[in-house]
Amino acid sequence: MLKIGLISNMRSQRNRAGLDDLRNLIAKDGNAVHAELDGIEGLSAALAEFAAREVGIIAVNGGDGSVQAALTALFRDRPFDERTPALTILPGGMTNTIANDIGHANDRAKALARVLAACGNGHMPETTERNVIRVDYRADGGPEFGMLFGTAAIPRAIEVCHRAIHPMKLQSSAAVGATLAMMMIRTLLKGGNDDTVLHGDDMTVSIDGDAPKPGSRLIALATTLNRIMLRSRPYWGTESGPLRYTEIAYPARKLMRAVYPALYGGRDRRFPTDDYVSHNADTVTMEMACRFMIDGEMFDPTPGIPVTLTGGQTMRFLPC
Repeated sequence: MLKIGLISNMRSQRNRAGLDDLRNLIAKDGNAVHAELDGIEGLSAALAEFAAREVGIIAVNGGDGSVQAALTALFRDRPFDERTPALTILPGGMTNTIANDIGHANDRAKALARVLAACGNGHMPETTERNVIRVDYRADGGPEFGMLFGTAAIPRAIEVCHRAIHPMKLQSSAAVGATLAMMMIRTLLKGGNDDTVLHGDDMTVSIDGDAPKPGSRLIALATTLNRIMLRSRPYWGTESGPLRYTEIAYPARKLMRAVYPALYGGRDRRFPTDDYVSHNADTVTMEMACRFMIDGEMFDPTPGIPVTLTGGQTMRFLPC
């Protein structure tokens, strides 16, 4: 029988309302084990137990931050040696961008029941393979792993979302949409000069070893997802690399005219100026002092050490 390990982040928004349906399903299945964690504390121990039990699929019951923590623990700590299990995601957070892109059901109990039933015959259900971003930014402590990286104005906008929008109980894309609308209104009212969020950060960026390009960026993001917030695809590079990298210079000329083509335009996107750049890459190296986020979790760069993104590693995901 194919064994399943369920990880529930008890700090995730939807998990605070109770997990009785999920607990009952796990209790009835002799090949499933459930680890209920207070945040990510205890994650390494839970994965080590799953490895000892030869778990073949890990179900992450939480938001993007829980998935990011699981990816980092699996790739950095290697509790399963070379037999890394597949992941399935039961969206239980305020932001579930990864689950929305990979594929999930709104009813987590029904989704888990389907996964348990599919694994009952001992065979791995059909999975999809996705690239994962490795982020190196410090001399010790090891890398972080995730699927969406953002810096410059992006962490500031997320912090505004946490303070002003999430208390309204809007989740995921609705919260991001409300934040984006608020930022656009600020930009219009202040004539394009919002010094609290929409200002530039100096950084030097090198893509696949090309000559480093210094400058101020309003936004810089990289992802291995097909679509991100609001089902957008803000990348249009033509190269073959797994990292979809996009940057907007600061000050960004004619920003309001560029918003829609940047988010939803086709491959042949037309922009009013050359301040909007996108590439597909294997490696992106960034020398910077500004905060960055990985799947919604915040990190600070280490002085003197570049932030290096690589996209060559892959993870198997089981849509549910």
